[in-house]
Amino acid sequence: MSSYAKLCSPLPEHLTNAIAICENKDQYIVNFLQKTLPSSDCKSIPEEMRKTFIFDKFKVKHKPKINNRGKFLSVKKRLRLGLSQVGHGSNMKYSDVLPLNQLWLKYMKEMLGNKPFTSIPKNSTDPNWENINQQLVKADFHGAKISIIRSRCPSLTGLKGIVIQDTKNTFRICGTDNVIRTIPKDIVTIHIHLDNGVILKSFGRQLCVRPVERMVKKFKNTRIVQL
Repeated sequence: MSSYAKLCSPLPEHLTNAIAICENKDQYIVNFLQKTLPSSDCKSIPEEMRKTFIFDKFKVKHKPKINNRGKFLSVKKRLRLGLSQVGHGSNMKYSDVLPLNQLWLKYMKEMLGNKPFTSIPKNSTDPNWENINQQLVKADFHGAKISIIRSRCPSLTGLKGIVIQDTKNTFRICGTDNVIRTIPKDIVTIHIHLDNGVILKSFGRQLCVRPVERMVKKFKNTRIVQL
């Protein structure tokens, strides 16, 4: 008889008949060992019962992660396709963006507390001067009608149009001649045209912040701005 057959063969009856049946399996094994082992080995039975024997290597099977994210275009592909530029490859006209300007004027009235534009302070002695200036600088200029009154680049002076894209360093405007131009902010001084003939003057350098960041940024009152 092979060693494997001897291992799997049942125990002799004189060993198993002497052990009472117990509902607790652990206690049944302890009783069996106490009956069959020498008394010198019975003291180590509780300690041996607490041990765990690993007969085979157990590996946890990790499920492969499924990437459910869609494929996005890279920055180079977006630039190549012109997706980052509003009006790219389209026949946008000045008349098409006039409704955007009307929406922007309503937005500005709500920002100023539904007050008429004529109530905007005209000099720094007014107590509301600083508060109104902070609100105007933090405004979103998508849809604003602006004109360039001064620039380090002479060819930009005199340009007018409605802002169709406000980025960190540039304005993209649709002019009255239906031409879309990019205006650098840091080299121009602009007029912002409101209703009732109200015109605001601003230095483009003060607006060189992304619109989202400009809304939460606290601006300091500067007296001198170099163009």
